[in-house]
Amino acid sequence: MKFRFVLAFFPIIIALVLTGCRQINKEAIRAKEQRTDNPIVSSRPVSKISIHDASLNGLTADLEKALNSGVDVNLKDEDGRTALMYAAFNGHTAIMETLIRKGAMVDLTDHYGRTALMFASSGPYPESVRLLLKNQADPNLADKEEHFTALMYAAAEGQTEVAKILLTFKADPRLKDIDGDNALTFARNNGHNEIVTLLQPFMK
Repeated sequence: MKFRFVLAFFPIIIALVLTGCRQINKEAIRAKEQRTDNPIVSSRPVSKISIHDASLNGLTADLEKALNSGVDVNLKDEDGRTALMYAAFNGHTAIMETLIRKGAMVDLTDHYGRTALMFASSGPYPESVRLLLKNQADPNLADKEEHFTALMYAAAEGQTEVAKILLTFKADPRLKDIDGDNALTFARNNGHNEIVTLLQPFMK
């Protein structure tokens, strides 16, 4: 079975090894959140830069210490990911507010063209998504590999509330990925009927 991995963020554990990811199975047009203890990809440690670790794990005190020491709030790790992206992936809205207040740029992309909004939209984090959009995050940016948008991620993962917020902020449900699929395709083929009903009026 062929998998195309998207949003491959990996939570930091004691040994700092990769332990999870969200993936979209495009061959079966089946996408849902999946975390695994047997990662298929690299087992290399994630970034040891404290601002990223603190943001991923919701460690407010450590984050404040890093920022107060003069660390660039928009510093990228070896994958091009910022602290805001890490916080968004786990829905740490308070951490995200701190980062944005300190000057974090909401539409920076990692090496795969993924934004903080894409990371947040793939999970059950409507408040994180709303925060980014209120701070001018572009809901219609697409990643470099598959041309997935934030709305596609939300639809694929069955995140109805997130999808509603994205639509309110003018996310375009007609946009297509490199295979010609749109958000409605992902929702329909994964049985996310609420999102199908939500998106259908926009497709007329």
